[in-house]
Amino acid sequence: MEKKKKLKGGMLITARDIQIITGSISDESARREHRTVRDALGKTKPRLSIKEYCDYWELNLEETLNFLNENR
Repeated sequence: MEKKKKLKGGMLITARDIQIITGSISDESARREHRTVRDALGKTKPRLSIKEYCDYWELNLEETLNFLNENR
């Protein structure tokens, strides 16, 4: 069985992570996108997991985790 890598920085996605994933989005746009996903999922707290974000945008979770680990 393959050992999974530990995610750097925790399992919650931040606006900064969204900037890293998208490449060149402004701080405000990243915060707005974070809020949009939370609202669409009916979240009442300002926390959003990387998995929830990936599911919403239909991103491959494993690829996203690897990308964030390399770039956080």
